[in-house]
Amino acid sequence: MVNKRFSNYWSVKYRIMKIAAIFLILGINASLANDTYSQSTTLSLKANNKTVQEIFSEIEKQSEYVFFYYDGVLDINRKVKLDITDQTVEVILKQLFEGTDNTYVIKDRQIFISKKKDNGLIGPLPLKAQNKSTFRGKVLDDFGEPLPGAAILVAGSTRGVTTDLDGSFELEVNKSDKLVISYLGMEDQEVVIGNQNDVVIRMKPKVDELEEVTVVAYGKQKKASVIGAISTITSEQLQVPVAKLSTSLAGQMAGIVAIQRTGEPGAGADFWIRGISSFGANNTPLILVDGIERSMDLVDPEDIATFSILKDATATALYGVRGANGIVLITTKRGREAKPAINARVEYGISNPTVTPKMANASQWMDYYNDITLQGNGQLAYQPMKYDKYVNHTDPDLYPNVDWWDTTFRNISNNIRANVNVSGGGKSVRYYVAGSFYSENGIFKPVKNPQYDPQVGYKKINFRANVDINVTRLTELSLSLSNQYEIKNRLGVAMESVYENTLAVPSVAVVPVFSDGSLSRPIVGTNPYLDLNYTGYSADFWNNAQSLISLTQDFSFITPGLKGNAKFSWDARNESTLDKRKSPVTYDALGRDKEGNLILHQNRDGNDFLSLARSNRGAQTWNFETSLTYDQLFNDDHRVNGLFLFNIREYTNNLSDTNLRSGTSGRYQIPGYRRERDYRLKRPGSDGIYDNP
Repeated sequence: MVNKRFSNYWSVKYRIMKIAAIFLILGINASLANDTYSQSTTLSLKANNKTVQEIFSEIEKQSEYVFFYYDGVLDINRKVKLDITDQTVEVILKQLFEGTDNTYVIKDRQIFISKKKDNGLIGPLPLKAQNKSTFRGKVLDDFGEPLPGAAILVAGSTRGVTTDLDGSFELEVNKSDKLVISYLGMEDQEVVIGNQNDVVIRMKPKVDELEEVTVVAYGKQKKASVIGAISTITSEQLQVPVAKLSTSLAGQMAGIVAIQRTGEPGAGADFWIRGISSFGANNTPLILVDGIERSMDLVDPEDIATFSILKDATATALYGVRGANGIVLITTKRGREAKPAINARVEYGISNPTVTPKMANASQWMDYYNDITLQGNGQLAYQPMKYDKYVNHTDPDLYPNVDWWDTTFRNISNNIRANVNVSGGGKSVRYYVAGSFYSENGIFKPVKNPQYDPQVGYKKINFRANVDINVTRLTELSLSLSNQYEIKNRLGVAMESVYENTLAVPSVAVVPVFSDGSLSRPIVGTNPYLDLNYTGYSADFWNNAQSLISLTQDFSFITPGLKGNAKFSWDARNESTLDKRKSPVTYDALGRDKEGNLILHQNRDGNDFLSLARSNRGAQTWNFETSLTYDQLFNDDHRVNGLFLFNIREYTNNLSDTNLRSGTSGRYQIPGYRRERDYRLKRPGSDGIYDNP
């Protein structure tokens, strides 16, 4: 009979030996795995005149290696030439550092670069010489769990490590160093070393995108609860060097179809949301700036805080038929409780045609025309003697050879934008004040004359002031004022006709101006240079004044989540156009007399005076809106919100006998239930009624 205690003793001892053997095998395997990675991993590099830094980056892309080195240890901008195929990293590094004072140590997937010591050993500079110490730390998440693989980097350098499985790390640092800790999905943390030797760092998760707020119809909503098709874009993406905001939308957001019909200075673009929804006169989206229907092109991109597009019926339902073509919601920047902050921005841009047509010179055009006439009647329209006079510029008045494109157009034009804004405030008053200037020149090449400057151009001055005042703890008064002043100079003829005539008029047809200063025009056709410089000009002026006052009352003393708002806006637009036209005397050349003077024939009568015509237009709009909202979250899971809204809008054409008012509507909505009623107004001076536009 076997002793039971003796049997249990050997059973326990056997289990311990078995477990120890397993750990020993695992340790050997892990060690072999670490050693064999550098031996089994092969790389291929083909570099011609690339820097050491670029070689390091290429190795890191092709493998799991990470390079570590101190600042100043090696010349990372040294140019090298490598051509290696299927070799280990050790072979690459030997060739890379051949003839230098650098060496390396490969430790698993980490490669440490240092300088050779005087005794030929590998290692970094002595710690005492560097005044460095070992800093230890541990990185945890917001629940206190370790974060393996977090990146620890010394700010302003390339030195760093990653945390191990338990979130721990060690790094040699100076007391003046600052560590930056980063991890995917977490906010970056900074730690100043100072006299610390070890520290526990707790990372904070980044705000989930679903928790971010999106501007929706008559309010804001978390992305997680938005069910409609709504797209947003940052204001930085809209800050492109263009005159009008509408021209910067193309390619920025899904579902936007934008067409810019002309490239003239100050031109805007037409755009639609998810295509054209209606074939009627009004098929463009509804634009709301701070909740008021206004033009998008009057808003400076620097003043935009949020930009949202509502695409489908779910998102636009609260606006009724007005939102049938989609809605663009723009909110402008406002002040916040902070010290005054001044921001300035100046941009200078250059524009040039994407494609420049190649024009036929005199020789090419006459060859082509001779081929036609020779086939038609067997004769050359341009005989050799006459042909040579055009080609050799013998007498440009009688035998012109003009490059009309070069005469009419520049290769480039320029624009400049300047913006300055001030924001700040305290607990009671917050403000945002901004001003901007934009100027753009055309691509035409006119010649300034004593009477006027025919240069095409556009200038815009924009001013905006947003002020928020806490009247009481629960009452806020907001005031928004803005003004836009625009000037645009145009040619005395349609600009597209100048382009068409430049392409249509042959190079041998007429000289731009005769040598004696007389204005030239062919008997049949036109002179693009004359149309550009001697037909007068038009100047357009726009002045837009916009105002908005809003009062928000928090009724949380009645029930939490209940708020009321009332806002009133008044906008005025004045436009004027100054047309100055000129119809000068023109001639065509018949030849020269015995003294060599030009013999001119007057083919159009006229004078050098400028005729004057002025037209004025204007309109004013006022809008009143009041709303009562309820928004409350129960038990962290159930959100209930409701809206009661009433608005009225009136549009008046200042220079017309008609006085049009839009219909008013009152709406009340709670989750799962909505009631809507439309009121109708009589047209002034008539018995008829009409519906909401």
